[in-house]
Amino acid sequence: RIFKEMTPEWKECYTAGIFTEFMEQRAPGHTVADDKIYHKGFSDFIQDIEKNIQNLDYLNDPEVYDKQEELKAMLICAKAIIRFAERYAKKALEMADAEKDPRRKKELFKIAKVCLYVPAHPPRNFWEALQMYWFVHIGVISELNTWDSFNPGRLDQHLYPFYKKGLEEGTLTQEKAK
Repeated sequence: RIFKEMTPEWKECYTAGIFTEFMEQRAPGHTVADDKIYHKGFSDFIQDIEKNIQNLDYLNDPEVYDKQEELKAMLICAKAIIRFAERYAKKALEMADAEKDPRRKKELFKIAKVCLYVPAHPPRNFWEALQMYWFVHIGVISELNTWDSFNPGRLDQHLYPFYKKGLEEGTLTQEKAK
C-alpha cells in the first residue's frame, strides 16, 4: 500500500538498492508535534472526538464514513493511552507496596498519582508535563514503529513554562529538574 503512494523516482531508487526498508517497516516522515498535549488531556480529546462524531453529516458528505472511521480510530487511541497510563500507575502502586526504602516508596506513590492524572488531564507541573510527553511518545513509537522519524522536537519550548512556573513557585529546583 505504501509503495502505491511513492513517486516513480522513489521506486527506481528503492529497486536499485540505494536505500532499504525506508517506509515499508516504519511510518514516513519526521514530525514535531505542537504543544496541544500540554493544554488538554486525553479526556478532553475524547470529548472533542465524540462531539465531532455526533456532528458528522451523513446525508451530504460523501466522505462521511471515512471520517467516521478515522474518528473512531482516534477515540480508540485516546482511550488506550489513558489505560496505558493506568497500568503504569497500578504497577507503581504494586512496587510501592513491596518497597522497603521510605524515600523510594514515596517516589513510587507519586509516580502512581501522576500516572493517574496525566495523560487523562492536562499537566499542571513540570513532572506531569514530562510524563505526559513520555506517554504520548511511547504511544506513537509503539503504534507506528517510527524508530527515528518521530521525536519530541521543541521539547524545551514546550516544557519551559512548566519549568519556569515550578522554579517561581518553589516547587521545583534545577537539581530536581535534572
